[in-house]
Amino acid sequence: MLPPDVQDALRGIDLGRIDSVERIKHGLTNDSWLVRSDAGSFVVRNSNTSEDSLQINRRSEALILEAVARAGIGPEVICCDPARHLLVTRYAGTTWTEAHALDQANIGRVAALLRRLHAVKPPPGIQIVDLGSVVHGYLRTLDEHGRTMESDHSQLRARADQIASFLRAEPELRLCHNDIHALNIVDDGTLRLIDWEYAGLGERMFDLASICVYHRYSKLQREQILDGYLDAPDPLAWHRLELCCWLFDYVRDLWTAVRELDVSA
Repeated sequence: MLPPDVQDALRGIDLGRIDSVERIKHGLTNDSWLVRSDAGSFVVRNSNTSEDSLQINRRSEALILEAVARAGIGPEVICCDPARHLLVTRYAGTTWTEAHALDQANIGRVAALLRRLHAVKPPPGIQIVDLGSVVHGYLRTLDEHGRTMESDHSQLRARADQIASFLRAEPELRLCHNDIHALNIVDDGTLRLIDWEYAGLGERMFDLASICVYHRYSKLQREQILDGYLDAPDPLAWHRLELCCWLFDYVRDLWTAVRELDVSA
């Protein structure tokens, strides 16, 4: 069953006669349930108050969800109310597995999906995801909680700053998801993306880097997704992608460290 506070939040939202409720996610920032009813299947997400530490902007997310739903890239939005920490979307289907993400044909399909996403006109008012600021924000949170990083952390931080500065010098800001991996991809013949918490205007190669890093793509697989993504050969694109892969891996390590904190303390 849905918790009483979530049931209260859903008042006035008609999901039909509810047949079943299944918890599908319980985490630091979200609790989510799959609700099946005579009107269809829906995902109900209730976010908590630890969003700032993970740099989640719910109002920006709401604007992006509307845009990607219209573009057929994201789930249909039933209700999005950041003030009540509530999101209800129509259930988009089962997600990919690791094997799906590694399938050669699917790598090309992801490349095509990202071309579609990066061609979507960004809605006004969404956040800009500056990768250098993301790094500094996570480091600041860790410092505030007395979390000690590895002995070589100063070198890693310097390299992250260097890469972020390089990427910022030649901005190619597009609407980006920033967290592409198998569990955020649904496939009913057409690929769509779910979980847009970290989306915003950002570096498009960071999107490609996310799936490359999550699924440990080989050099050949990275070349394949890049070739499928580009409209024409770009001699600098490979270098940019490799830098983004390194930076994504580092950002993911910082995010994991922040997530493990008791940020409510």
